[in-house]
Amino acid sequence: MDKKIVYIASDHGGYDTKIGLAKLLEKDGYEIKLYGAQDKTTSVSYSEIGIEFAKLLTKNKDSDKNYYVALCGSGIGISIALNRFKNIRCARVTNEEEAKLAKMHNNANILCFGGRFINPEQAYKMFNVWKNTTFESGRHVARIAKLGEIGE
Repeated sequence: MDKKIVYIASDHGGYDTKIGLAKLLEKDGYEIKLYGAQDKTTSVSYSEIGIEFAKLLTKNKDSDKNYYVALCGSGIGISIALNRFKNIRCARVTNEEEAKLAKMHNNANILCFGGRFINPEQAYKMFNVWKNTTFESGRHVARIAKLGEIGE
């Protein structure tokens, strides 16, 4: 089986959590690809990072076989940027129950955190809940399909 890839993007506000999460996931054997901020002191725009990340996901032919995580300081800005794009369902979560529901009901294909509010260990726990949750399908399919009709 091919090694799963986790793509993680952040602005400077999410940088520390991004790096900490990447280290934890590498220990689990994931291949990590980092995008966005290269450090926590150089200001970069969450909107630009979000747009680039959305384009990466929509162009990646194996996007359904890998995982995508996005961060900014609050998680709000980058999630707004990402959700502008067709077929992207980015869920900003703050706890494990939200991570579970993001996959179960919304089939979120990007998990999003506020780097100033979530530490790497919390992000790691939420990532694993999200990753291990199965999309419930059923009544949620039509709702998600409707969302796919809008956006860029």
